Formats: sequence, structure tokens, C-alpha cells
Amino acid sequence: MDKYFKNGINVLKKLHESGYEAFFVGGYVRDMLLDIKSTDIDITTSALPEEVIEVFDNVKETGKKYGSVTVIIDGYKYEVTTFRNDGEYYDNRRPESVEYTKNLKSDLNRRDFTINALVMDSDEVIHDNFDSKADLEKRIIKTINDPFKRFEEDSLRILRAFRFVSKIGFDIEEKTLEAIKELACSVKNISIERVMVELNKIFRGKYRNKALKYMIETGVDKELYNISEGLEFVSNLDVELEPLEVFIICFIFSDISDEWKFSNKHYRLIDQILILQEIIKEDIFNKFIVYVNGLESCLLCNKINVILGYKDQEALIRKLESNLPIKDVCDLKFKGQDILWLTTLKKKSVIGKVVDDLKYNVIMGYMPNEYEVLKEYALKKVDELQAEMGDNNE
Repeated sequence: MDKYFKNGINVLKKLHESGYEAFFVGGYVRDMLLDIKSTDIDITTSALPEEVIEVFDNVKETGKKYGSVTVIIDGYKYEVTTFRNDGEYYDNRRPESVEYTKNLKSDLNRRDFTINALVMDSDEVIHDNFDSKADLEKRIIKTINDPFKRFEEDSLRILRAFRFVSKIGFDIEEKTLEAIKELACSVKNISIERVMVELNKIFRGKYRNKALKYMIETGVDKELYNISEGLEFVSNLDVELEPLEVFIICFIFSDISDEWKFSNKHYRLIDQILILQEIIKEDIFNKFIVYVNGLESCLLCNKINVILGYKDQEALIRKLESNLPIKDVCDLKFKGQDILWLTTLKKKSVIGKVVDDLKYNVIMGYMPNEYEVLKEYALKKVDELQAEMGDNNE
């Protein structure tokens, strides 16, 4: 028994000793039955958030508004949520209110899929209120009760269905699938940040292609801001891809929609790869391209180009990178600082042009990286530029 599991059982026992019901619920129980390792134990309990806080020494009020707090034991985190009934949903995402209940089945009744409604007590006995084990055996994803109501309440459940397909490879039950087709357009009610969290998980899954084909079959792909063509292409690939790589492929097929929200770092990388891919797809890498873009970006571009059917240049890229005479501007024997010391030129943008010229010539092998050679060339270049600028040297 691993420590995470053992501590979780102790959380259940401590709640029981304090007079409350408590169970492991959802994904951890499901994955345990499927022999999938999980590190995400959720606990459902009859105890109110304030009562949970009284029972344990280290509790964070992470979602108290919706009845959830996080109990921390030996550094392990357990989300503990009070049995509840959800009120009416607004914006296809969250209930307007929650009402606590002492009835476990009533709490389970509000959850998304049958396979996520299994609970386990502190004696490691699993309780099945919705024939969930039968659905696990049949390998199907089915909503609890009416699928139309489930998806109208929370559109995110549509993407969660695909996420579970991607993770465990199950089929989507027929009525559940029909409801997804009918309500596909409602995924636009989900914040783009939440959409991207779910897509990242879908793209990483072992059964990614099966999930993507379901998305295409149901028309959900058409609601995902201009990536439909790329998703169809990826759904036929037998290659592992990072989520960002999937997005880049999609953006090669169609322009990036303003709806997508990436970090600045990822935006820069996406732009870099899109430009590089267009330049190099039917050409060959050279030393300067490798120097400017860096080894990892060039290899990523090459990976995507190979997937798209272009020539594999990995060996060339690695050879070019290993043979670069300089890896950074600091490696130049004659630098911008030398220009400042030896000339009256002070304008940084102009000095930058001279240094760029030096870099290009050294990298391409037109000039050796030797101080005197670079100095002679740079000073001649500075004289030419100063003559062109006249008195405007500052």
C-alpha cells in the first residue's frame, strides 16, 4: 500500500471517527479497477467544509463556495467535498447554488459519467449505485441519467467525454453520443482556458486518435476555432505529439484564431515554427538558420515537416549545429563593445547591424572568427556607415 493511498484511507477513517460518512470517489476508484496508476484521490463526505476544517490540522479553503476544501497530510493533497445537490445551472458551466445533503446517492446523482460515480470506503469496499462496474466491463462512457440534461448543465462534460476516450480508450454510449452531436455548439460557452486544459489532456492520451475521430464525428471539432482541418489530419497519425505540436500542425492548415490563449513564450515559439516551416519545407537548412533559430526549434520544425511529408533533415541539422563556429554572439572574437572602444559610433542599432554582419560571415564560413580579421572588416563597415549618416552618429 503506497503512502498516498494509506494517508487517504486515514482521512476517511478520521472523518468516520468524527461521526461523518466519507468515501474515495470518481477517477481514483475507476482507475484502480482498470489497473491504472492514479495520484489524484478525491473524497466525498457528509461533513460540511467547516467540520472538515475542525477535524484536520492542515486544510486549505480551495473551493469552499462549492463545498470543497483540501486536506494536506505529509505533503499529500486530498480534495474533500461535502455531499451536495446542485441548483439550476447558468451559462452551461456552473450551478447558481449548491445545497448540502446527507445523502450519498443524491450527491453521486449530480456527477457526469457512470464510470466516475464509484465510491470506496475505508475498508476498501467499492459501492456501485449506477451499474458503473457493468459500464467498465462493457468499456463504455455513459452519462448518469439524461445525457441532454447533463451536457446542458455543463458543456465541459462534452470535452471530458473525449478526454476519457483518449485516456482509457472506451466507446461513447449511443444516447450519450447523440446528445453530444445535438449540443456540440455549446462548447463555445466554455472559457477558452478550460477548453485548452481539456484539449491538452486529449492530445496526450494513449487513445488520442479515437477521441479526435469522435470529435469529428460529432461536429465538436467545427466549434473549436479553426483547428478542424488540423485535427482531422492528426487523427490519422501514428506518432506521439506534444499538445503544442498538435496546435502548430493545426495552425499550419489554418490561421491562428484570436480565441486561443497561449503564454507569451509559446506564442513566440508557435510564430517561429510557422515562419521557419514555411521557409524550409521545400528547401534545406543552413548554418545561419540553425544558429538563428536554435537546435531545438529546428528539430521541432523538422519533426513537423516530416509528419507533413517533407524531407527529414535531422542529421543535417545536428551536423550543422555541431559545426557552428560560434553558438552565441558572445563567442565572436570582435564584439560590439570593441566597436564602441575603437570608433566614435555610439548608435546601438547601427552597431547591431555591424555585429549581425560579422555573425553572418563567421557562421557561414566566409570569414574566420579571428580578432584582427573581424576588426578590419568591422572598422571598414563603420567608416562606410558613418559616411552615409554624416553627423548623425549618436
